[in-house]
Amino acid sequence: MADPETDDEALTWAGDEQEIVRPARQVPPAATGRESGAPTLVALGVLGGIAVLESIGWLRGVLSATLEATLQPGPGALGAFAFGVNVLGRVAAVVAPILWFVLAAWRIRTPTRRFAWLALGAVLLLPWPALLGLL
Repeated sequence: MADPETDDEALTWAGDEQEIVRPARQVPPAATGRESGAPTLVALGVLGGIAVLESIGWLRGVLSATLEATLQPGPGALGAFAFGVNVLGRVAAVVAPILWFVLAAWRIRTPTRRFAWLALGAVLLLPWPALLGLL
């Protein structure tokens, strides 16, 4: 490797008395969201576990509910459409808690807002029919 002093000499001309100043490296700013480490991970784990339990509750509720459209789709296009909407609604009910958790934990950077959204999702996406014994 070349010596840095000889490299600097190569950039000067005879009679040139001006010093070459190298630009200073800028340090990137630190992340604005200060997380507290272990308590944050524990809270994310607890809320993630709640999301998985909610999905299991919705799966139990979806599999135990027998609707007329599930057994026999009606005749014609309207019956097939009703059957498709029924199936899509059941799939969405099972996937929604985990999807909410993943998106909130991944996309929201401020810890306070993240935990507020995760707590809201934990309450809104509870499998109410299974919890109330309606199914």
